Formats: sequence, structure tokens, C-alpha cells
Amino acid sequence: MTLSLRRAAAVVTCVVAGLVPTVLTGPAASAAPASEPGTLLSSSPLAEDLLPDGAASGTLVRYSTLRTAGQTGESTGLVYVPEGETPAGGWPVVSFAHGTTGVADACTPSLTGGTEYERPAITEWLRNGYAVAATDYAGLGTPGVHAYLDGPASGANVVDIVRTAHRLLGDELSPRWLATGLSQGGNAAYFAAAVGTERAPELDYRGAVPIAGPTQLDTLLPPSGPVFPPIAPSGYVGYVMYILAGLNDQRPDLNVPSYLTPRGLDYLNAATTLCGNDFRAFREANPVVLRDLLTRPLDDPAMNATLREMQAVPVAGYDRPLLVTQSLVDQTVPAPLTFAQTARMSAAGTDFSLVTFPDADHVGTLMASMPAALDFARTVIG
Repeated sequence: MTLSLRRAAAVVTCVVAGLVPTVLTGPAASAAPASEPGTLLSSSPLAEDLLPDGAASGTLVRYSTLRTAGQTGESTGLVYVPEGETPAGGWPVVSFAHGTTGVADACTPSLTGGTEYERPAITEWLRNGYAVAATDYAGLGTPGVHAYLDGPASGANVVDIVRTAHRLLGDELSPRWLATGLSQGGNAAYFAAAVGTERAPELDYRGAVPIAGPTQLDTLLPPSGPVFPPIAPSGYVGYVMYILAGLNDQRPDLNVPSYLTPRGLDYLNAATTLCGNDFRAFREANPVVLRDLLTRPLDDPAMNATLREMQAVPVAGYDRPLLVTQSLVDQTVPAPLTFAQTARMSAAGTDFSLVTFPDADHVGTLMASMPAALDFARTVIG
């Protein structure tokens, strides 16, 4: 299916993104000094009952990376090795970026061995002979509030954990690797793809598979404000508030509370402390439209520049191919957002393929994409 850029842009203004619900709980991790990106700061074996099917072992790692687009920091994550004998040259690596869980430490996926809805995909990668490195993203289980949908940071987190995995396992891993992820993870995969070779030149980056990854966010968010039409569902409200919760922690100069009404401040506190399902329950119990939460649009020059730095998904500059997958009926990341992105990438001469699905829901797109993703991996990795 194709869509012109002009038509896609018109449709994009009428659609909004939402959240993938997941609840995770657990303690925050302690801080450690940052170092060269991908430096292994600590590691510990994952409990056997937390291993996904297909994993011979799993290791919780803590490593240096970007905290935000402009700040260094740390992240945690999981590194899985497949069952069976290590192949000649080592296991190729899939860097797996997770979907939305929330921005608080309690929402850290590695606390439970990964999110429930993504474990089947991790198992498929493992059973097909790929090691898996799955970042938590900086701020989840590490100091500060997670910088939700800060693309340069999450993309760096996705790349740097592959470097960390090599420092952990050495020759057990091949230098060949690719990036993939659903939803928030699909957005991270785009950004990782744009810097994969440059950020980890000692490795051999081969390509990326963004799955229902939100794009065009830098154009959707700034108009949000007190006159924003009451068309946005609760999911979009939550999505905006997760972004503002991160910015409130990282960018005090933006004075995020000044954009918010008293109800908006209540929502900000909930977004900062509650994970996916709990935050969704809060929104259902306290229904609002976005204009109830904002005192002014998010188009102040400083805020606008920050959102553009965080969220303008590259349309050119990729040095390896991409496989973009999208459901035509996705109500969380609507297809016109992806069609606008692929139209712009096509105009820029980017090497990509687009696969669409007629009836998968947002989360279902992950497993619907697996056959095409595995074929793509075999092609680019061998």
C-alpha cells in the first residue's frame, strides 16, 4: 500500500498515538560512573525462572550510554545466549528495543526478564540462532526519570548494549548485528539504524526492523495545548504526559509545570510514578481531554527545539537497509504516521522495504512481523 506525502501529512493531523500497557514492579538500581559508550559496568546472571524459552543463559548488565540526546548516563538490560553449540564466528546479535512500559524505575523490563508480550519474539530470535541484547533504556532502573521517546538517547542505548554484550561474551558473539523493536522500540530502532555503524565501528551493523514505530511526533506535539481539538483518546494524553514527565526531570529550564493546569500537574505526577496498566487505569478513573491539562501550547521555541531534537526520526543517512512493518488497522500507532515516514524516506532515496498487515492489532504486529523479520535477518546477516 502506498500513500502520497501530502495525503499522509493531511491524515496524520487527524490521528494520534497511544500506549502499550504493561505493569512491572521492582526496586531502583544504584548509580555508577559513566565511561566510554558500551562499557560494561556490572553484570549478574539472570535467575533461571526468568529466562525466555530458547535461552541457554541470560545476564543482567549495566553499561554506559546516553542519558538523553545531550547527556551521558547509564542503562541496564539483558543479554541472552541461544541454546546449542556456538557457531563458527559466534552468534549474530539482535538488539531488541522494548515497547512502552512507563518512565519510573518500577517499569524496568529486566526486573521480570522482559515484557510478557515481547518474550515470544525474543524466543523466536533465540531459536533461530541469534543472541539477543535487550536494553531497558536509560532512566529505567538507573538514575533519573526515563527520557521517553528521546530518539537519539534510546537509539544509542540500543547500539551501546551490543558493544556491552561483546565485552561480556567476547568471541562467543559475532560482530554482525541488527536492531529491531515494537512501538517505542520501533522508534528506537530507527534512531539506532541511523548511527549503528558510526557509534560502534568495531562491530558490523547490518540493518534494522522498526515495527509499528511512531514517527512524525515532532510535528504532532507542538500544536497540543488548551485549544487542541477534543479528539485525542486517553492513550494520546498518556503519551504526552510520559514525554513531559521525562522533560520535567531532565530539562528544568523548560519549566514543564508552567504548561500544566492543576489537573495537568496531577497527571504529571501519575505519569512519573505509574507504569502502563496502572497509568491507564488512572486515566480511565480521571477522564480528561488534552486541553484540560495544558495552559498553553507546546510550541514555545525552546520546547519546540527540544521536541524536534528528541523526536525528528531520520529519513535519510541510513547506511544499511531497513524493513519497516505496520498494521493497517493499528489504533495505537496509526498507519498514516508510518506512511508519511516511508514516503519521505522514499523521496530521500533510503533503502527500505515496507510490509503491511491487514488485521493485526498494535501488539499483534510484533509476531505478525516475525517471518519477514527473520527473512530480512538471513538476507543481511547470512
